[in-house]
Amino acid sequence: MTARVLVSARNVRLVLGEYEARLRAAGVDLVFPDTAQVTLTEAQLLEMLPGCVAAVSMPDAYTARVIEAATPTLKLIARSGVGYDSVDLNAARAHGVWVTTTVGSNHDAVADYTLGLILDLARRITETVQSARGGAWQRFPGFELRGKVLGIVGTGRVGREVAARAKGFGLEIVAYDPFPNHGWAESAGVTYLEVDELFARARIVSLHAPSMASTRHLANEARLASMPEGGCLINTARGELVDEVALLAALNAGRMWGAALDVVADEPPTAAQAALIAHPKVITTSHCAGAAVEANIRAAAMCLDEVLRVVGGEVPLHVVPELR
Repeated sequence: MTARVLVSARNVRLVLGEYEARLRAAGVDLVFPDTAQVTLTEAQLLEMLPGCVAAVSMPDAYTARVIEAATPTLKLIARSGVGYDSVDLNAARAHGVWVTTTVGSNHDAVADYTLGLILDLARRITETVQSARGGAWQRFPGFELRGKVLGIVGTGRVGREVAARAKGFGLEIVAYDPFPNHGWAESAGVTYLEVDELFARARIVSLHAPSMASTRHLANEARLASMPEGGCLINTARGELVDEVALLAALNAGRMWGAALDVVADEPPTAAQAALIAHPKVITTSHCAGAAVEANIRAAAMCLDEVLRVVGGEVPLHVVPELR
């Protein structure tokens, strides 16, 4: 019997040669949507998902309606990435659908990218490149990192790797996490603070927290206003962590140096976000911090391993905490 698997995560193609024989032996038939879209909508999933045993997904719209329409066949949604806020977990639980992530696959990639954004923002690299391409030959003075305070919000794998890299640039590091890792902080020379104190002290704040009710608009008007003169905000986590209206106002007020955003609240951005994205003090990239080739290969392999486990009657390995 064939086990159909809907695959919207394009990185899976990177490991098809390695997995082809195992997938064939397990009776797995991978179905790739014929679309250029990065993520699938509810309407598309309602059309494509029924009859599938599993899905290897991007942040596609796995709503309650989608999951209900795909049962009882659907057994697994394997997210290629660490976020799963696009999946209705209550519906998954109610219909016996496992949800997994590729936790641990891309923390180095995201940490590297975060340091790149910090350097870009501090030294105005993107601004200089754009000026040179426009025919000008100007110098844009930035600021050195040594001795500045970096505040890391969220000290999971990514936050800890950012701290390790930042130490090499001479940054003083403070952190906030509702579940602090005191052993790591002591060995890494990092000081934990409450979140309000972190924003008030840090010249640079880098966000590495998950998206949930308690973290929505974590970077809000009051905290942004409390940052030292010339404050910088970096977000490679989730767009919902930032109050974008407050951030735009803070940038326009002139106290902030700038912001580097790999994620925004709506992706792709809407017209309402155009002013923020076009702001001269903002560097915006398209949610690609984790998209290193090595990370993409690891994530794809982890997803296909989960598919093979479930098709073989096993319990998947990297189930999200809410469904364990």
